[in-house]
Amino acid sequence: MDNVKKYFGIVFLLLGIALAFYLPYNAINRLGSSTATSEDYIFWIVIITIFIPIIAGFILFGYYAFKGEYRESN
Repeated sequence: MDNVKKYFGIVFLLLGIALAFYLPYNAINRLGSSTATSEDYIFWIVIITIFIPIIAGFILFGYYAFKGEYRESN
C-alpha cells in the first residue's frame, strides 16, 4: 500500500506542476487573442485565483506522499 501512495504522490506532483504551467499558458493565449472581452479577463482571473491553492495542495500532497509521510507506522 505504501508503494501505491508513492506512485500517487508522483502523479499528484506532476499533475500540480502541469496545471501550474497549463493554466497561465492557456489564459495568456485566450486573452491575447483579438476577440478577448472583459468577461474573458474576469473569467480567467477567477479561475487562476481559485486554482492556485488547489495546485499548491496537489504539489504539497504529492511531495509528502512521495517522501513517505503518509506511511502507516506499526
